[in-house]
Amino acid sequence: MMLAIAGLYPTISWAQTSTDGISNPVAATQAKAATDTAQDAQLPTVKVEASTDGEQPPTGKTHSYTIQSTTAGSKIALSPKETPQSVSVLTRQQMDDFQLNGINDALRHVTGVTVESYDSYATDYTSRGFHITNLQFDGVGIPLIYTAQYGDLDMALFDRVEVLRGADGLNAETGNPSATVDFIRKRPTYQFQASGNVSYGSWNTKRIDVDISGPLNKAGTVAARLVAVHQDGDSYTDRLEPSKDLVYGVVDVNVTPDTLATVGFSYEYNRLKGASWGGLPFLDASGQQLSYNVGASMAPKWAYFNTQEQRAFAELTQQLGQRWSWKTSVNYNDIYNDAKFFYPYGSLAADGSGVNSYTSSYVSSNHQLVLDSSVTGKIDLFGRTHDLVFGANFSRSQFSNPSAEGDGDGVPVSYADLLAGNYPEPVFGDATSHINYLDVRRSLYASSRWSLTDRAHLLLGVNYTQSASSGSADGSPYDQQSSGSAPYVGLTYDLTKQITAYASFTKIFNPQYQLNIDNQLLGPARGRSAEAGIKGAFFDNRLNTALTVYRVHQSNIATSAGFNPSTGNYYYSGGDATSQGVEAEVSGQITRDWNISAGATILRVTDDNGQSTQLFIPRKSAHLTTTYRFPYFDHKLTLGSSLRWQSATSYVEDGVGTATQGAYTVVDFMARYDVNKHFTITGTLNNAFNKKYWSTMEYNYGTYGAPLNGSVNLTWRY
Repeated sequence: MMLAIAGLYPTISWAQTSTDGISNPVAATQAKAATDTAQDAQLPTVKVEASTDGEQPPTGKTHSYTIQSTTAGSKIALSPKETPQSVSVLTRQQMDDFQLNGINDALRHVTGVTVESYDSYATDYTSRGFHITNLQFDGVGIPLIYTAQYGDLDMALFDRVEVLRGADGLNAETGNPSATVDFIRKRPTYQFQASGNVSYGSWNTKRIDVDISGPLNKAGTVAARLVAVHQDGDSYTDRLEPSKDLVYGVVDVNVTPDTLATVGFSYEYNRLKGASWGGLPFLDASGQQLSYNVGASMAPKWAYFNTQEQRAFAELTQQLGQRWSWKTSVNYNDIYNDAKFFYPYGSLAADGSGVNSYTSSYVSSNHQLVLDSSVTGKIDLFGRTHDLVFGANFSRSQFSNPSAEGDGDGVPVSYADLLAGNYPEPVFGDATSHINYLDVRRSLYASSRWSLTDRAHLLLGVNYTQSASSGSADGSPYDQQSSGSAPYVGLTYDLTKQITAYASFTKIFNPQYQLNIDNQLLGPARGRSAEAGIKGAFFDNRLNTALTVYRVHQSNIATSAGFNPSTGNYYYSGGDATSQGVEAEVSGQITRDWNISAGATILRVTDDNGQSTQLFIPRKSAHLTTTYRFPYFDHKLTLGSSLRWQSATSYVEDGVGTATQGAYTVVDFMARYDVNKHFTITGTLNNAFNKKYWSTMEYNYGTYGAPLNGSVNLTWRY
């Protein structure tokens, strides 16, 4: 699309796209500068592209299951084939096709990621045998607290999700050598567009969302976008009633042709009535595995868990001459949780006794400030063009978690009353448990991509981070100082125009907030990651493929060691583990009408003694998602299916027994009919064969995955 600005910027050609694929004056200036450079260049070996340095157009516009470029891993915009590390993407098109509205549903469709929903409000994510702690927004973030995501983060405000597997030594500063999940927000468009969705699904689930975007002035230098969502309904789980609301607004201001300012804010409120804490126990006192109805819950109706997330951000991008740019971002997050819980502890005997009550009322507050500033550009050296990035990052996270116990705790509760949710709501007194901490991290990083030959490129980078954590847990103070450097080395070699071989190595360390049995911090975990493989890009780069082998090691990993009813806290111990495996992936368009996203993983996770560990993580898994738009119906009908399979998992409770789950497959279907250019009807059928399975076997309790369900969605677009 070629447009021209009239009036304010009469000489600028709109030849490029922003991060949302819509032209803006800053991108246009970059295009003109790059074109002038190409015309003035005298050396034939120097090739300057008229591009936005790899900025990815919105995946909702490309209608594809893959992307053209990413900054994952190196902070340099590269195609997936040029990136010497495993990268997967979940695009807007795939999320819309299968109505993947929540974070858990979305990440279940990503190669190499397992979603461990162990109760109704909290979820762990794993990759390559380790917990995923880094969830970023537009490439900026800090690790999760206690490795868990609380609440159902809605996907309506995101254009896509990019997942970098392995250690992220440059972008994430700290974390586990598992994966980094980067949520890329929707941005304003410079042409007016609007859409609205209304859906109705199983368990009386109702959802409405709107998305409006466009310019705010005649010159087209200011644009904004607004996204809003409301969803509520019942659940297949007894007494559980989830609901959520979301509002997101963002504004772009092209201050000058070389300066782009962006400000945005999102507010999401998740409410869970009848929320469980601890799920359903796997084993009874004799070590026999228990089975329940899919909708079983031990949570009473008065229990709840509410999550509020407010995220504000500001960005300033300044073009520095023809080939350099400077970007600074400030992010402030206010994450608040409010809950009342019932937790059954003990061992269930054959007569239905042996379980006691524990109740808790608590709030948690986490205030996060993250600043990131970097300079990106190109240099010519030895007759070739090379990429450089220099930057600094600062984060500050302050967390508090007071909690109170209910009166009458420790009362025996029968098995029948547990499943009926009959435990009465207690009276909660003043907070008796207090956890507080302050975490500050400072990082310096540099990344470079050197063009050795026409076929060979070397990526070199380093990140140095200092971390300081201080606070107290139930009166026990702690103060932890740690630092580490994360080198990054990657090499790519183009075997052919379509196929590239690569290898990479990086390290990472992760300060941990988990406490040991003495209420002291465990100290940082340290990991390293190495991988090699072959990547391909076919059909004019519309289809990306990858085959990867890797080895990951991490020491001093926080491992759940028990629960202390007297404090109401879990305690942890440190352990070492090594993961090695193979991953394969295909994503993109086979034809203009045929999308595919498929992947498979095989891994082995062992401790220092060579014994298998992390048994709740499937050793083999695979997924296949595909849609086809039928030309015989004037391209109005699209049909698709999604298949997810994983191998057996288990949970071992020392001295009690072992709970196991066999391999299982979940199959979903979708159908969409475009009535006209404005109106679309989409239907989904999830878990079509009504497979009964545990969502995870990470702890000594769990929840069942959703049984057969479906939805109908009506979409209007302008």
